[in-house]
This record gives sequence, C-alpha cells and structure tokens, in this order.
Amino acid sequence: MAAWLSREFGPRAVRVLRPEALSLSRWSQRIDVHGRASTRIALPRAEPITTAEVGAILNRIRYLPASHFHRASAKDQEYAGAELQAVVASWLAELGERVVHVVRRHPWVTPYLPLQHWASAAAACGLPVAARTLANSPRAYGANGGRGEAAIACDNCTGGVGMAAAGSVLVAGHEVGGPLSGRYGQCALAAARKLEFPLLEFRFAVEDGETVLTEVDPLPALGEPWAVALAGRLLMSLAREPRP
Repeated sequence: MAAWLSREFGPRAVRVLRPEALSLSRWSQRIDVHGRASTRIALPRAEPITTAEVGAILNRIRYLPASHFHRASAKDQEYAGAELQAVVASWLAELGERVVHVVRRHPWVTPYLPLQHWASAAAACGLPVAARTLANSPRAYGANGGRGEAAIACDNCTGGVGMAAAGSVLVAGHEVGGPLSGRYGQCALAAARKLEFPLLEFRFAVEDGETVLTEVDPLPALGEPWAVALAGRLLMSLAREPRP
C-alpha cells in the first residue's frame, strides 16, 4: 500500500507508522479557543507529524504495545496500555473523515464489527448470509472473549465442515472489486454504507451447494494489486477532499 501511494503522491508524502513507534513517541495535544484539537507526534528517529499535515490515514492497528512499560508490573502495564489507547483514539477521532475507519463513528483503535451488526445489515441489503446458531450461555460468553455479544455455535466462517471458500467482494469507498463483485458488489456496497465502514471485505463460502456470506472484515488483507489500488484510490479521495 505504501509503495502504491508513494508512486501517486511521491515518496516524501507517505509515512508508515508502526504501532510500537506510536508508543515510543512524545505526544502533545492541545485545544484552541474554538474547541479544535491539534496533535503533534514526535517520533523516534523520524520527523514529527502534526494534524495539519495529515491528508488521510489507513488504520491497520491490531495491537498497540506500551513498549516503555515491558518491565513494569502487570497493573502498571494495563494502566499504560489504557492511556496509550486513549491518546491514539483521541488523535484518530480528531482527524475525522480522514481516517479509515472513522473513530468518531466507531470508537475503537482497532476496528471492530460485531457479527450481529454486519449480518443484519448484509441481510437487509440482499446478501445471502450464512445461517448461524447463537447462544447466550455463560460458557459460550466466556469462549467468545467477553465481548458482550452472543457466541457463535456453528462452523467458523473461514471454511468449517461442509464449507469451502467461494471468493470475496472488497468495498473501498464508492468502488467494489473481487471475484464475486459482479454478483454481489452492489449489495455489498449498500451494506457497507449502512454499516458506515468505507473499507470492508465480504467473504463468501459454499455450503450445501449455496454461496453464502460468512464474514465481513474491516481490516482486509489487501494482498492483491487490484485490492491495493482500490484502497489506495479511497485514501487519495479522502486526502484531496477540502477540510472544514
């Protein structure tokens, strides 16, 4: 992705920020008399970044380590991790629509899309959602990581018993791509708009001879050149939009 964007914008216009670099940086956040926030991040061994310089951000954070506290007690590590999550979330929220995904609408540093949420939106938009059995037992709740949602008591979405991968649809802004985009692209686009996530991968499998939707991922792998180009054009459109 960085290489693709560098070809479009020039290498000096593109920065890759590792999660560990964010935890090792010095942060300064201020609010002016009009209530507008601004952040300056002094990165280790790199030029600082300010809010005004950012055109668009593709947030791929899955884990945010508090690197300075690896020798601290478990309690202090937990506190430092919570503080780091808060400051990064505040920065991403400050950037508004320039971030994929928008933290003001989805308040998590790591994008999260509950099964019940995407399944309902996908079905409403005409996508063939795989049938699932849900359970609310304490045992199932614990197995589901304590997310506060019903656990899934069925074959998992990446190819359980009787299921084989059938392809996917990638939605990036107003564009769709992928092996099944001709068949399900417009429905997936409508579902993404309903969910208010600008970048989603809809994954399908074959079950009992039928193609069904089994997963919607807000952090798609973007492993193919066409997928990189779709996501890249989304970021370009965000970077070029006039700012309020």
